[in-house]
Amino acid sequence: MTAPRWCRTGGAGAPGACRAHRALAAALVLVAAAFAIAAGPEDDAPSGIDIEFEPHGQLRWDRGQHPLLVVSPRAGDGWLALAQRYCGSAEHGKRIRAANPGLEQPLQDRGVNIPVEVLRGELRLEAVLRLFPVDRRVTDGWEHWVLDPFDGAEESWEWLAELFTGSPDAAGALREANPELPADDLVRGPPLLIPERRLLPAFRDQPVPAAPTPTPPASIAPPAQVTGGPATSAAVLTYATDQRGPYAEYRLHKGEALYSAVVVRFTGQLAAQEVNATALEIAQRSGIADVTSIPVGYPVRIPLDLLLPQYLPANHPRRVAYEQGQRELAGFLEVVKAVDLSGVHVILDAGHGGIDPGSVVDGLWEATYVYDIACRIKANFERHTRATVWVTRMDADLKLAVPERDRLAQDRDQYLLTRPQFALRDAALGVHLRWYLSNDIILNRLGATVPRSQTVFLSVHADSLHPSVRGAMIYVPARELRPNSYTVGMADIQRYAEYRNHPTVRLGADFKARVEASSLHLASNLVASLSRNGVALHDEDPVRDRVLRGRRTWVPAVIRYSAAQHAVLLECCNMANAGDRQRLVDRTWRESFALAVVEGTAAAFGARP
Repeated sequence: MTAPRWCRTGGAGAPGACRAHRALAAALVLVAAAFAIAAGPEDDAPSGIDIEFEPHGQLRWDRGQHPLLVVSPRAGDGWLALAQRYCGSAEHGKRIRAANPGLEQPLQDRGVNIPVEVLRGELRLEAVLRLFPVDRRVTDGWEHWVLDPFDGAEESWEWLAELFTGSPDAAGALREANPELPADDLVRGPPLLIPERRLLPAFRDQPVPAAPTPTPPASIAPPAQVTGGPATSAAVLTYATDQRGPYAEYRLHKGEALYSAVVVRFTGQLAAQEVNATALEIAQRSGIADVTSIPVGYPVRIPLDLLLPQYLPANHPRRVAYEQGQRELAGFLEVVKAVDLSGVHVILDAGHGGIDPGSVVDGLWEATYVYDIACRIKANFERHTRATVWVTRMDADLKLAVPERDRLAQDRDQYLLTRPQFALRDAALGVHLRWYLSNDIILNRLGATVPRSQTVFLSVHADSLHPSVRGAMIYVPARELRPNSYTVGMADIQRYAEYRNHPTVRLGADFKARVEASSLHLASNLVASLSRNGVALHDEDPVRDRVLRGRRTWVPAVIRYSAAQHAVLLECCNMANAGDRQRLVDRTWRESFALAVVEGTAAAFGARP
């Protein structure tokens, strides 16, 4: 029997190619799972993917659309000038104009959309490698993995033909080259082949990678054993420098994988796209050709700029600053005693909702299940404590009732309890109105009668990360990543009383430090309670002060601008992990999670577990 084409593209000289391709197929699923979360917790927007594409602009991929490069025009730019600069020919001016309906001429203060499939050669190649990180040059052409990030057939044969060959008319030839794939709608995995003779020069000129057996590269500077620092890193990391700069070296142990033992652990990457991309970067740096077959004890080289600060050498400036910041926080911790939570006000925010389902994995909507958990948390606060509980989101049918079902009915009929109520039809506006609503409760409805130290903001979510990651995580707001003041500039937001009462949030340096210290105190008690109650936690650093995607970091908006002194975002599980997903559809587990949150909050205010 002839092997399928995707097991043969490595050529006769690539031993183990089929195994490597199966690994890439698995990586594709991981990337697609990450895309289900869209822009991530920073914007809570499920309908698109944003990728920084410096110095040119930003890659944007919206549901139901093809990817675009969003650029900022220069003074005097017209459609033809933009086409010449980004596409290499003025003939694409009409195409760019068509991609910007309602815009008569390019404006300097407004981003201009340029279809990726008309970019000039080297820009198009770079965009493809950013959008599709597991694509690669192979012996007989280009191997493309359909990601289908929104389950909406955004990648058509015609679009791929134009992207890789320059002409949508080549779609028929691509179908003929891939007879095992569907002739109509393409869905994720296995890969398709763009034959070499059809490729545009930018893709055809890429070298075909060899597949050597991994051999440890020689060091230029001898490794230095790490000293000081966390016990987890002290025994396993050494540091050295080669021609590409400084790195940390880790030797794999039996049963360890590059993804979990190195990338997730030492770099903090969690999202599938970034985990895969970082794994490929580390593999290339380490001379690893097949990430599925790395010998035990093989020295893996991790660039220092990828490491979390706690894993850097003891005298590294980034680690020194990190440890100094941790010591400073202790002086800002303000622990309030309220054993039964009397006088404490808890604001519960169930993430996403309405038009925004959040992560969607295996047919499950994040928004539906975190709303159920938030309602259970509220019921348990009111059953077991004297806390006053507020909510930001309401389901039009359920209200705050908790259905005793494992799998839940999913609909979009939810709204925010703003004045007037906001039907959740705009995800970006909804994110901002959540924290404006929360801040209005604290600043206006409670005001000076309730000390800020007795305010708690809990935002409940469910992540979609690399499938090797499991368990709950908690985000707190890093003070250095929060602004001193911020005002949302959206016109539509001005009709809401919560915005008009305090359009600008103001956060002093001392307050931001108190918030971080208090939030870490709450998070540590929540983690301890979740663990006691049998809820799985993320293996590495279940409490984090920022979201990390590649080399970019941010604090989720709902806690970045919060006026609460205790502000945390709970990721109750990783929906891309099969075990976590199974727990999420178990009402007993959801109830246990809710009870653990209430117990952990009470413990933070002095109650015994």
